[in-house]
Amino acid sequence: MVVAIAGVLIAVAAINLFPSDTQVARREAAELALALERARDNAWFGGRPTAITLNEGRLRQWRLATDSWSASAPDLALPSDLAVSAIHVDGQPLDPKAKLLFLPDGFGQPYRIALEIRGQAWGIEGDAAGAVTVIAP
Repeated sequence: MVVAIAGVLIAVAAINLFPSDTQVARREAAELALALERARDNAWFGGRPTAITLNEGRLRQWRLATDSWSASAPDLALPSDLAVSAIHVDGQPLDPKAKLLFLPDGFGQPYRIALEIRGQAWGIEGDAAGAVTVIAP
């Protein structure tokens, strides 16, 4: 009986200690979606346009001050197994070095960020009203 209970406990611990690639990918996509929501919220509550760039394995947040952009938060390092495949704004491809813009009025253009995480295609979508959703493969 003791051996059976120990076996069940070990099986439960193994599931939690060694997540599958899909679980890891879902978590990494969700963390990126939260970073996008923070940038959106900074625009809404800060009253100034905010933008993000996803370059060289980093997410950088920008804020428009008068007539120039400046980095407004520390860069967020993206996981090494996460790659941004493409960014589309209102159905049009966005230059990889361009900024994804969030306006302070809460309205914007819909966007989709295509991700490759551990060999799986994931996505993050934002609608015109500001909702951010993780899209599973």
